[in-house]
Amino acid sequence: MSDEHIARTPPTIAHRHQLLKYWYQRYEKYIPLGAFIAGFLWDTLTLTRIDKWSDNLILLGYALAAGLLIVIIGRVEQGYLTRAWVIRRLDLITAATHFFLGGLLSSYVVFYFKSAGVGKSLIFVLLLVGLMLANEFFSHRLRNLTLLTAIYYFCCFAFFTFFLPVVTRTMSDGLFITSGLVSFAPLAAILALIHGKRWRNQMLHAAQLPLVIFAALVCFYFLNWMPPVPLALKDGGIYRSVKRLGDKYEVTYRQPSWWQFWKQDERDFHYATGDTVYCFTAVFAPTQLNEQVVHEWQQKDANGRWTIRGQHSYPIVGGREGGYRGYSLKRNIGPGKWRVEVKTTQGRLLGRLSFDVIAVQQRPSQMRVAYR
Repeated sequence: MSDEHIARTPPTIAHRHQLLKYWYQRYEKYIPLGAFIAGFLWDTLTLTRIDKWSDNLILLGYALAAGLLIVIIGRVEQGYLTRAWVIRRLDLITAATHFFLGGLLSSYVVFYFKSAGVGKSLIFVLLLVGLMLANEFFSHRLRNLTLLTAIYYFCCFAFFTFFLPVVTRTMSDGLFITSGLVSFAPLAAILALIHGKRWRNQMLHAAQLPLVIFAALVCFYFLNWMPPVPLALKDGGIYRSVKRLGDKYEVTYRQPSWWQFWKQDERDFHYATGDTVYCFTAVFAPTQLNEQVVHEWQQKDANGRWTIRGQHSYPIVGGREGGYRGYSLKRNIGPGKWRVEVKTTQGRLLGRLSFDVIAVQQRPSQMRVAYR
């Protein structure tokens, strides 16, 4: 047989296996980063609306897959599952588990960030980001069953927080607490599949960390540190007039300087006697979810405290991609620092529009008109 013929002989299966193993070991340290980027890009491309059933089915699939893999890991760790082919692939099963958990967490980062207003509500988003990064880059160390079930409970709680309002078409404090309580059901199911009849004995120990998470999230909620999902402030601005023309809203504001290309409203409001200040907002809500939105007008006093100067509420109807539009107005406004807090009737902060009122003798002559 010639050397040429030997060189052209296709590699055997064993040779291919050795080659793949070599490349895996060589680039193993980059796998978590690659999985993180791939998972985040996948979620960005596939997840669009928080009330879209296909998106929620994807998240539900992630949760079911992660739960099933946690059961396999748990049964191996507890010695109930001893099949050699499963044990050999335990690292791969662990990586797949964290891939699905990472998919859930990255999706929540997208959804909760859209719903986050300002200030305190961003704390929860930062917590989500931190947990997502820890899951992605330390997944090789997170095979501990207690930690896995705790992360899984957190993911279920975060999912039901926006899924139940989408299904029931309502929002309330009681529904949020119900979301946390319902999330214990999949945790109990996982323990039952791992331990069989002994699951009740294990539940008290396994539920300790989830109970801490439940209490912490309830505190976050009532301290207004959690975004009010599934609602989200999509648009908002301070204007000189707001008029509805057909299916659009016409807004008017002072013409910015030529270099202020980013200005789309009037946050430095030049106020002359007789002027009226308008606050326009667009709030996204899931289809057929009806809610009340409150515009709370506040002024900073001489002591630096914000004082309520007026409130206006109006109902919103969910379903519009760009958010349900509405506005409030205030006359005879005084100079100084002002803001309008956009809230639900339960006091959940959707966003805040801050502006300065500057007294002038004559109102500006050059105006810009836009449509929302």
